[in-house]
Amino acid sequence: MTYVFSDFELDTELAELRFAGQTVSIEPQVFDLLKLLVSSGNRLVSKEEIFEKIWGDRIVSDAALSGRIRDARKAIGDDGTTQKFIKTVQRRGLRFVADVKVCNSVPLANVPSEAVSNVADQTDAFARPAVAVLKFQDASGEGQPSQLEAAITDELVAALSAWKYFPVISRQSTARVNAPEMSAQEIGTLLSARYLVHGTFRRAGNRLKIHVALTDTDLNTQIWSEGLACDIDELFEVEEEIAGQIASIVSPELERAEARRVLRKPPKDMTVWELTMRAASLLSNGKRSDFVEADRLAREAAERAPDWVLPYTLIATAQFQMAMANFSSSESASAFTPTLEAARRALEIDRSAWIAHALTAVGELWTNKNHELALLHVERAIELNPSAGMNYHFGGCITGFSGNPEKARFYQERLFRIDPTYPYRAVIEADLGLWHLLDKQFDKANERLRLSQSWDPFYGRALQRRVALSGLTGDCDEAQQAARKLFEMGLPLDYRTIASSYPFLKEEHSEIFLDGLRRSGVNL
Repeated sequence: MTYVFSDFELDTELAELRFAGQTVSIEPQVFDLLKLLVSSGNRLVSKEEIFEKIWGDRIVSDAALSGRIRDARKAIGDDGTTQKFIKTVQRRGLRFVADVKVCNSVPLANVPSEAVSNVADQTDAFARPAVAVLKFQDASGEGQPSQLEAAITDELVAALSAWKYFPVISRQSTARVNAPEMSAQEIGTLLSARYLVHGTFRRAGNRLKIHVALTDTDLNTQIWSEGLACDIDELFEVEEEIAGQIASIVSPELERAEARRVLRKPPKDMTVWELTMRAASLLSNGKRSDFVEADRLAREAAERAPDWVLPYTLIATAQFQMAMANFSSSESASAFTPTLEAARRALEIDRSAWIAHALTAVGELWTNKNHELALLHVERAIELNPSAGMNYHFGGCITGFSGNPEKARFYQERLFRIDPTYPYRAVIEADLGLWHLLDKQFDKANERLRLSQSWDPFYGRALQRRVALSGLTGDCDEAQQAARKLFEMGLPLDYRTIASSYPFLKEEHSEIFLDGLRRSGVNL
């Protein structure tokens, strides 16, 4: 069923909000709130009813409700002052006051394939396969449903939605599914979902073991599964952090599954969505030639869909990956300028694109030395997608150079809980070494730098920090050894070049680092 008001369509079958035919990015709970209000036919919906329908038995604050109302209004171009769609009735609840028409949705399966193909080149909405998260089952053998079942599932829906690649079917829709009695193909047809995310968890004391799987409904086949485990006592927000870990694993697997499907098609027949998925897949390969090809494909997608944000975020990501190769060289000051340009273009299209905020933050720090703006962007990225390891990588880097090494360590240590397989392990360990160095915790700095060098013996930034640390601790032999390796790699040993590539905001932090370089005994 589709509810039509003004230029908006709220499609309950596809769990989509569309404006003038274009999909509007919206979180699942915000969609569910809009659906409740729009379907109530101008009826007053009380706060109690909203809490019951949206959150069920979960206890949440009035602030959470206020946030969802604000986001719902923002999604449809409303606000608390004009209230042209959503009217607040003081101390009682909300009413949806716009004229609403109801019509039946047309499932994509009933649309001729050539029509879908034509639309796909004009908008991303029809080309993107949807994902449904089925309720995670408690396999602890206690016989009674646990609160974790619904909580993990709800948080995972929100976490996957935040990645913004694939539309995620709302929990209200998936609640209709009787998974044990239905095949994956039947569930996919019912929900209009190509992929299913499902799993079980087993709790033993404070230890939680989780098994998560990904199923392709068209093939009626499970295409991936993985197990993970965690100690609940070590988590700050149990359901949120568990869901974040699952999302950080599942999201790349979804991209890879789509890329495998895309590769079966000739490049000339690819839709804009398929071009972007091919580009996203190449970005995970780690070779410069793949980054260059990903950039080319993303730019082709951007030419065909200039008002779609995803190609520009992929261009920015490809430029970031290529910039990392020059990060230890004299070109580091300008290495991230193309990243910044593409990320800014993405934000012009969609201010809620988390990866564009993250990469803008990197560009603002390294290209413009604008710590304040970089912090604003990276904090917004974390707010938009708290399960993306990249956000904590950049959050730590920017926060550390902005003068708060302790918070920087908090961000980057949290990264390893969210995404234990994060590819830039050597970079993160070298950063953690630097933050300990600035706090004069030299033993911990030494431990982190050794870890960085064990992950990547040729990471130049770790070697530069090794020279500085060795100077501060009086180990000139180790400083000379690190300097020789830098020289053999063709990386700069010039004092001024190294100093200029460390954008410390606080003078005392700059002086600690530079003092280490001066006292190292290395001819810089």
